[in-house]
Amino acid sequence: MNYRNSYSFASGLTPVVRFLLIGTTAAYLIQVIADRATGGGFTKLFSLSLDGLLRLELWQPVTYLFLHGGLWHLILNMLGLFFFGPETERAIGTRRFLALYFACGILAGLGWILISGTPASYCLGASGAIFGVLGAFAGLFPQRPVTLLVFFVIPVSLRARTLAIALGLFSLLAIISQPGQIAYAAHLVGGLAGYLYGLYGVNQGLGHGSFNPRQWWNDLRWRWHRRKFKVLRGSDRDWGIEKEEPPSSQEVDEVLAKISKWGLGRLTPRDRDILDRASRRR
Repeated sequence: MNYRNSYSFASGLTPVVRFLLIGTTAAYLIQVIADRATGGGFTKLFSLSLDGLLRLELWQPVTYLFLHGGLWHLILNMLGLFFFGPETERAIGTRRFLALYFACGILAGLGWILISGTPASYCLGASGAIFGVLGAFAGLFPQRPVTLLVFFVIPVSLRARTLAIALGLFSLLAIISQPGQIAYAAHLVGGLAGYLYGLYGVNQGLGHGSFNPRQWWNDLRWRWHRRKFKVLRGSDRDWGIEKEEPPSSQEVDEVLAKISKWGLGRLTPRDRDILDRASRRR
């Protein structure tokens, strides 16, 4: 998996991603050892279940994120965190990334209970939180090219937003066709929560004590205006539509100065659009 116009993975892991990789792996090892000693009682106690919440085992919405149903379950989740976590953490900051991870994980678990959970079933794994990180990445960098190795062999390239939408639709169809199987509802809820935060919440200071409802509404109006009058490429002149102009050097410099001073978290949708158009300029 690689990202064009992105940072190098060799630049190192970020603090929260490193903590989660180590902590989740250590928790899985403890789970395996403890389950052998308790006959699976450890997993039942710390996994998320409706029965557990009714018994006021209120730690479960957090602890279930550190348990997994097998080694491959753990590996796939940690790979997702490794690839999408560092850049997301750099974009929104360490504290907000930590809050994002657990908030998406908790919402994913509760969403699974409401949509697919039964009193006797239980949910475990970091998938809901990982989908939240992926969703936030897609919201922050919707046009970022991502190359996946399908079956670890076939390279498939697509935009981050397209990947998030495809996984969301797959999860939705799986909920309908395979009720009670893999916790696809957790994937869907976690991914949606992360995507909405990456798309709207970061720019408005959610989780940072500076939410501005007026600015949020203005950004929504601007996004709708851009979508409504989106410029077509190719045969534009046949329709009398003016092609999209690249941003001026002054506009790009202003956005870069803003990033240098405040970081990516303060960029508005208009700022991100300027960067997107600048990256497409030939």
